[in-house]
Amino acid sequence: MAKPTGDFVRSQTALIAWLAIVALAPCLAAHGQVIGEASTLESQPAPAQPNATDVPTVIEPQPSTEARLRTVENQLQRLLDVDEGKVEVPVPRPSFQIGGMLNIDYLFIGQNAANRASVGDADDTFDFRRARLTARGEAFEVVEYAIGFDFALAGRPSFLDNWIAVRELPVLGNVRVGHYFEPFSLERFTQVRYTTFMERSLADTFAPARNLGMMAHDAVGDEQRGTWAVGWFRSNSNNFGDDFSSVGGNAVTSRVTWLPIYDEASGGRTFLHIGAAYTYRSEDQRQIQFQSFPEARAGTPGPVGIPPFVDTGIINALNDQRAGAEFAFVYGALYLQGEYIGTWVDQIGGQPLFFNGAYGFVSYFLTGENRTYNKRLGTIDRVYPFENFFRVRTNDGTATGWGAWEIAARWSRVDLDSRNIRGGTLNNATLALNWHLNAYTRVRWEYIYAHLNRAPVGDSSAEIGGVRFDMDF
Repeated sequence: MAKPTGDFVRSQTALIAWLAIVALAPCLAAHGQVIGEASTLESQPAPAQPNATDVPTVIEPQPSTEARLRTVENQLQRLLDVDEGKVEVPVPRPSFQIGGMLNIDYLFIGQNAANRASVGDADDTFDFRRARLTARGEAFEVVEYAIGFDFALAGRPSFLDNWIAVRELPVLGNVRVGHYFEPFSLERFTQVRYTTFMERSLADTFAPARNLGMMAHDAVGDEQRGTWAVGWFRSNSNNFGDDFSSVGGNAVTSRVTWLPIYDEASGGRTFLHIGAAYTYRSEDQRQIQFQSFPEARAGTPGPVGIPPFVDTGIINALNDQRAGAEFAFVYGALYLQGEYIGTWVDQIGGQPLFFNGAYGFVSYFLTGENRTYNKRLGTIDRVYPFENFFRVRTNDGTATGWGAWEIAARWSRVDLDSRNIRGGTLNNATLALNWHLNAYTRVRWEYIYAHLNRAPVGDSSAEIGGVRFDMDF
């Protein structure tokens, strides 16, 4: 904040002095009136004594003239001190709201002999899938920021969303710079705390992860029936948001969404979302690799836990292009969502490659709730139970609130076989039961059947059971 100038102080001084005269005038006038009345007091007859029923008049004490002058003097001195830099004027600071997430997973897996031969032994896992601390805030309404770290992923801690943004700009809308998810795929761009299943689908193999870059995005129209986003990113940032390379490693990514149906009267109890995304990526160091887990994984993948089931290995390539189509439909307690993603790779020393993935799922709230929608970003939002879970003893017996209960089923597929690359084809079928104790606490149970076809072994399968204790704040 700029320091008040001398002219400002002098004008304020004159104003306060004038206000002081106005404020003190009644006191001075009253003081003169009292003196005038005192000279004639002796000639007046004695007032009658009040009766017992008379109500006494209460006279509020008034500040003395000296006290009022002292107050005005202090205010003038304060302005002079500010003008001379003796007093610092407090400056508003950005807002700050801390948050976080905790996922505790137990996974147990059964493999047939062919699956062990194809991918190796998979271990049962009991670990922290995510353990996050985050913060968000804004400065002077148009600037916002996010910062976050995960203590369960590789790097311990590793970077999450760390960015600075300016909102409501002409033409550009909102501009964000930092480390965050590229605008590609409904499933990936939606916060994991709002997703239906423990892990994203097999098609997520092709969705870019968090990378360092800059993006412009905005909602369309007063009713926000659509969104657009476009950005430039480094295509292979590490877990700390860094990318050091002079060979390739750039990406241009864009996404558009539209809401042809949205029931405003019910707050979105019915809506239809469709969208499309595209990214062009020059390969960092002229190399690329795709791999995927069977929709179950440890917090930090390594020599123990569940290994990747499909893997292309390192491919020498100049660039790749990816395109995706997405839809989501809510009709009360019923929810449908699906995506398809195709990837074209310009292989060095070989023919062009094509990989693809897809998923579709249905979920239903047994207790009647519905999935909600974030119009500003074109993503799925938080579930709000009609009644939070509780179970307490009362004078009339035990009282219980049940929270929200959701059942879901998903099919997903990823194909990493193309020409000379034999990464394998994986199909998954998943059944899930989700218990939302409240809007921020969940327990999830899942059963996954994974069918793998990967050279040289061929067909194999595995079954995975899992439970997650999940909370965010």
